[in-house]
Amino acid sequence: MIAEKIGPGIFTVAGPDLTDDRDALAYLVEDSGDLTLIDAGAGPSYPQLVANIREAGFDPARLGFIIATHCHIDHIGSLADFVRDYSPTIVAHLEDARAIEEADSTVTAARWYNLDLEPVEVALKLQGSLNRLMLGRSELVCLHTPGHTPGSMVVYLDRGGRRYLFGQDIHGPFHPSFGSDLQAWRRSMQTLIELKADVLAEGHYGVVYGADKVVGFIKTFLETHSIKD
Repeated sequence: MIAEKIGPGIFTVAGPDLTDDRDALAYLVEDSGDLTLIDAGAGPSYPQLVANIREAGFDPARLGFIIATHCHIDHIGSLADFVRDYSPTIVAHLEDARAIEEADSTVTAARWYNLDLEPVEVALKLQGSLNRLMLGRSELVCLHTPGHTPGSMVVYLDRGGRRYLFGQDIHGPFHPSFGSDLQAWRRSMQTLIELKADVLAEGHYGVVYGADKVVGFIKTFLETHSIKD
């Protein structure tokens, strides 16, 4: 299957229905011909991921940034391939960057997936709670949302009167080997609710349209992982 358009200049380009069952969903954002990829699949589907970008009408050589929302292999497995072929700047939060650069098979969950992970330099290590990246004339806001992993991030973009929130793996799961922190995650989810996003592009559950449905989706997981957990 080819890329799926979810908004103006915004496409789903990887995921179980598009590339490989092991891939988290990856999202492509375009402005003025410049491209940013949010996450990059588990690795084996790299050729199909590139083909999907091309079939959406874009040249992967225009990739300026690839934002790794966190360090798990289903989101970062193709980073080294992209750097080899197209030289984008890899972006991640400082708290998850070391696992990516060292290809730590436990912290990145590569061992869970029975996949090899190639180390790659995180050229732009974000620090603090909020960072902004420019894509053409658009501003991509990167928020640190620890919980699933220490360096988990979301990205949001305001376009065409809508707020698009790329909230990868906001549902969890949580495990000691990931450095998960449920209390931090609950605080992060409240931050996302306050963003009042119109569209949520999640890492495994797909795209949720409508501000009320986005809030309802997040609250469902807050209720699932109650304070008793």
